[in-house]
Amino acid sequence: MKAWFAGLEPRERQLVSGGAAVLLLLLLYTMIWDPMVGSYRDLKKDVAEQAQTLAWMQQTAGQIKALQRSSGGGGAQGLGGRSLLSVVDQSARTGGLGNSIKRIEPDGGKGVKIWLEGVAFDPMILWLGKLTRTYQIETSLITIEPQGGGRVNARLTLLEPAV
Repeated sequence: MKAWFAGLEPRERQLVSGGAAVLLLLLLYTMIWDPMVGSYRDLKKDVAEQAQTLAWMQQTAGQIKALQRSSGGGGAQGLGGRSLLSVVDQSARTGGLGNSIKRIEPDGGKGVKIWLEGVAFDPMILWLGKLTRTYQIETSLITIEPQGGGRVNARLTLLEPAV
């Protein structure tokens, strides 16, 4: 390659050198500069979209907090001076789960264990949601065994609301 280049006339060497320089600049532009600038533009666009999403989320979070304050914290009323055991028993019976209750017993000072057999799954989950929303009762442990036909056996440990 060197011998070929050295064998060229001085004007041809200048022409080949100039062409090589132009080719090198073209390769640098197409392989480095243009992709880098394109990626930068894409990142700027992504940042702008993420900023819009963040602004929407902050606005929506403010609306949710305002709605929670205006509705009294989502209707949560605590236990209203009643024991956790009586609230769980009464709410289960009014929620249509009374025939499925096999046993309810205290679990330490702030918990209740409840055994349900052959209970319909959907009403049980709705009942647990109501306990959380209305009384702020937390489910700390749940074991569910499917029985078929949308029915389950469940063992639950429920905890008093944190004061």
